[in-house]
Amino acid sequence: MNANGQRSPNSLKRKLADGKVCIGATITMNSPIAAEIMSHVGLDWLWFETEHTALTLENVLTMLQATNGSDVSTVIRIPWNDKTMIKRALDTGVDGIILPLVNSGEEAEYAVKAVKYPPWGERGAGLSRAQGYGLFMGEYLETANDEITTILMIEHITAVENINEIIQVKGIDSVIIGALDLSGSLGILGRTNDERVETAIQKVLKACKNSAVPCGIITTDPQQANMRIKQGFTNIILGIDVLYLHTSIQKALSQVER
Repeated sequence: MNANGQRSPNSLKRKLADGKVCIGATITMNSPIAAEIMSHVGLDWLWFETEHTALTLENVLTMLQATNGSDVSTVIRIPWNDKTMIKRALDTGVDGIILPLVNSGEEAEYAVKAVKYPPWGERGAGLSRAQGYGLFMGEYLETANDEITTILMIEHITAVENINEIIQVKGIDSVIIGALDLSGSLGILGRTNDERVETAIQKVLKACKNSAVPCGIITTDPQQANMRIKQGFTNIILGIDVLYLHTSIQKALSQVER
């Protein structure tokens, strides 16, 4: 949703519901130029990262403005599953939200209620960019519950153990696995290729397939992405802005004959 209330319907939500593969990338740098470029290269969605970066909601709002005119869906990961953080993030006008470290059905219920307006949920209503600063309040209030994409992070072994109760919560559009923190919860931080991590990943994927819930994962190159797509993942992060930057520079430098 842009500030005039005229953003196209949320394509990420619709594609995931239809079982289509959606490819995204993560933005960690405060750069409207980067956001503008990445919104026009063919990605399905952009993940604005505010949990592990210095990005503020004001930074993100400016970058969202830079995506106006594109078809890309925009999603914020907030620092915590907190209803005040959720409300403030959604009021920037993003198409969706990622809730970190959701470990139980109860925590999933809390997240969904915080995302949805009454009577379904408990989100407070106010004037901000999402509602066209009040110009399109009615239109937004009528459509937000149906249009916003709610994605839960599965990144702890407790969440893996509780995955079936988590994905039964009405209002979840997708889960996405965070393998790095998952490895930490298993006592092997950073060893994301360990078979114990992969076993947990596959348990989540199987549960999601059985319940027809789109399952996502983070990858850093096309080979990883293709492997995960073949396994049945449909919500894929293909890379991160800083990785694109330094990987490209290092590759170019390695090919220069000094």
